[in-house]
Amino acid sequence: MPRAAPDPNSDLIADKWILSVSKEGEFVAFRPFGWTGPEPHERVTAETRDALLAKLRYRSPRESGLQ
Repeated sequence: MPRAAPDPNSDLIADKWILSVSKEGEFVAFRPFGWTGPEPHERVTAETRDALLAKLRYRSPRESGLQ
C-alpha cells in the first residue's frame, strides 16, 4: 500500500491549533488545552476549510514557516 503524502498543513496546525466544524457548519480553529503561547483563548472561523487554513497562514507567518 503506498504511503500517503505528508500534509503540507501539518506544520501549520500541529500542536498549535485544533480544527473543528461547528453545528452550524462553520470551520473553527482554536488553541489546544494548556496552550502557553499568545492568546490561549484565540478562535478563528471561516466558511470553508481552505479559507480557515488561509487565515491561519496569513495571521501568523512564523507559525506557517513562511518567515
